[in-house]
Amino acid sequence: MGKRANPMAVKAALTYEISEAAKALGKSPATIRNWIKDGLPVMASQKPCLISGAALRDFLRAKYRATKSPLAPDELYCLSCRVGRNPVGFAVEASPNTANTTRLKGECSRCGAVSTRIISNTASDTFAETFHFAKGADSDP
Repeated sequence: MGKRANPMAVKAALTYEISEAAKALGKSPATIRNWIKDGLPVMASQKPCLISGAALRDFLRAKYRATKSPLAPDELYCLSCRVGRNPVGFAVEASPNTANTTRLKGECSRCGAVSTRIISNTASDTFAETFHFAKGADSDP
């Protein structure tokens, strides 16, 4: 099970008690109470606390949107630094990820850890202007 709760698991038109929201999202009631402390709006402050399904969806979407860090066109995501960094010498290893995407893998210029980025195959020409591609070990010969 993933760490993130699926916002679509709650019905926008319904209201939920803390235990109902926890069950619908696969989280503990303590997590829902922590979200209330973090700013999840409740409809009534008396017990039982009622949470609007639409407010819960909006809160989760905003929470997850805030954690995203967009990358510049010349950056890969460094798994150690947890931010976008330029690879050493702009050298990357390209290997197919899915039928429509390619994974770029390089070395972080700051800490030397692995840096990655998944790009669309249609955008590979644009990234080829920035990076120096090498075939990956798991790519087709």
